[in-house]
Amino acid sequence: MRKFAQIIDEKTGLCNVASGNDNEYYKSIGFEYLNVIQSDVDNNWYLADKCPQKSLENVKAEKLNEALEGAKDYIENKAVYRYDENNTIEATDGNIGKLTAYALGLSSANLKTVQWTSKEDNVLTLTLNDVLQILTGLGKVQSNVWNKKYIDIKNRIEDATTIKKVEGIEIDYE
Repeated sequence: MRKFAQIIDEKTGLCNVASGNDNEYYKSIGFEYLNVIQSDVDNNWYLADKCPQKSLENVKAEKLNEALEGAKDYIENKAVYRYDENNTIEATDGNIGKLTAYALGLSSANLKTVQWTSKEDNVLTLTLNDVLQILTGLGKVQSNVWNKKYIDIKNRIEDATTIKKVEGIEIDYE
């Protein structure tokens, strides 16, 4: 059986599945297997049962999850800190952990420098000050995502009063 786009008609609350008045045509494409009725008002075909309605709370929960997963994906796959004009460092939790370990080693004087490969595949020789600068930059990148952008999106979702407003909220961490 074919699947059809189901658009909720605001007047009837029914799912509009097709337009027109050719009963034989609609039966020929499988509508006889659907519980459909033809409107006396506009001759459109509707599912006889009401469309399952999404609740505002469910739509908000789905959008919040989308925002959360989007932030995680952005951090793990796209967020970078510009170290210098030729080099960026991915702002992942893993890189923050590794660089923090290097900072401890450098600050204890066991190490003088460490090597790091930038996103552009350039090998960098870093001092303690360089590592601390990068860690601060990575922290700012992540803070911007979590403490500004994610919170802004979350607040807009929570403040939305209709499903349409929630669905219209764009989730973009760029």
